[in-house]
Amino acid sequence: MKSIVNILFVLLLASQTTGCAIALFSGAAATTAAVSADRRDLDTQVLDHEIEQKIARAIDNEPSLFEQAHVNVVSYNRNVLLVGQATSEFVRNKVLDIAGQNTDLRDIYNEIVITQPTSAAQRAKDAWLTTKVKTRMLADKELDGHQVKVYTENQQVFLMGLLTKREKKIAVTIARNMDGVEKVIDVIETNEQFASEG
Repeated sequence: MKSIVNILFVLLLASQTTGCAIALFSGAAATTAAVSADRRDLDTQVLDHEIEQKIARAIDNEPSLFEQAHVNVVSYNRNVLLVGQATSEFVRNKVLDIAGQNTDLRDIYNEIVITQPTSAAQRAKDAWLTTKVKTRMLADKELDGHQVKVYTENQQVFLMGLLTKREKKIAVTIARNMDGVEKVIDVIETNEQFASEG
């Protein structure tokens, strides 16, 4: 019951950004379709969302990290990817300590680089690059793009998901061939049982 309530809450939040009743229903339908097509079970999808929110909130609430780090938290199948920048090894380790306190996650992939945080302009470019990569994956007839989570940081594209080896190869190839991508890093889990689902 808690999981259903959480999903409805997420749908409501998403709908409030549209400001339109038609967008509310179409957005909810699209979200419901994406949720049902996901290879993660419903509880894991909700838990991934909660993991991201809890860790991100804990980082934001740590005074010693103010303006010293720009870190994004991405969770998929309870594996957490930390991407961004930290001004020192101490700051990066502090972020890792905070993330590690979450008992729901399975593993942490640390991709935090020690350097100054990126600019707002670079972050906007990264968001556009993510959109382009994701759109290309969704258009590919040999890949279910809904199964791939894409995140871009400083022109490096990170891929997460539950895929077959062939699907993983297609997803990585699409990202690598996208203009503007400097590097592709995947933390995709592979399982050949998904091939029989198609």
